Amino acid sequence: MNKKNWQIPITIVLVFLGVLLSAQFQTQARVLSDLSMQKTEDLIAMVRNLSDKRMQLERELRETQTKLRDLRNSTSDEQNIKNNLLAELNRLKLINGAVEVKGPGLRITFYDNSPILYVDIVSMINELWAAGAEAIAVNNVRINVHSSFFYTETENDMFITLNHQPLSYPITITAIGDPNTLEKGLTLPGGIIDNLALFGAFPILERKEEIIVPAVETPPVFIEAEIAKKP
Repeated sequence: MNKKNWQIPITIVLVFLGVLLSAQFQTQARVLSDLSMQKTEDLIAMVRNLSDKRMQLERELRETQTKLRDLRNSTSDEQNIKNNLLAELNRLKLINGAVEVKGPGLRITFYDNSPILYVDIVSMINELWAAGAEAIAVNNVRINVHSSFFYTETENDMFITLNHQPLSYPITITAIGDPNTLEKGLTLPGGIIDNLALFGAFPILERKEEIIVPAVETPPVFIEAEIAKKP
């Protein structure tokens, strides 16, 4: 009786274990043979699907690379535009006298015994421009298109004025440019220096390795003038 009591549970356990092992084996075999059990048409469809996905990924990769390249080029173009605008702005500041500049040039000095008129200074400045001067100052005042020379009289004397302010002697004109060319422009036979000598005015000309010309003290203010629009 006791023998039968322990045989029955063991038999049930062995049968159950056998069922589990059989099920596990079948599952593994089904997994391993899944592809081999597929139909040829199904396998071909799977390969085509994988090929299509690969081609789609390649297209997306190319598109991404193109966008990245365009973005880099766009950033480069924007930087080039910015650099060009800054260079043009600096050039306009230089032309308009908005910044201090330095370089080699020529210094012309009139002492208090020089019988000159304001037109003589204007003529000398024009000669310097014609000789290639890049920046000019008179008594450390920058000359630009808005500069004006004239004269004013008092009871005892007459003064040359620059921008409505009297110029005191010595009157010094400084010009940045090639010193040799600037000097030759002033000393041509029959030129401005020869004409001044006829009236007893003998300015001192000095070549300088470095001359500093200041910026315009008061930039011009435009009230009536505005940019003209093209039709």
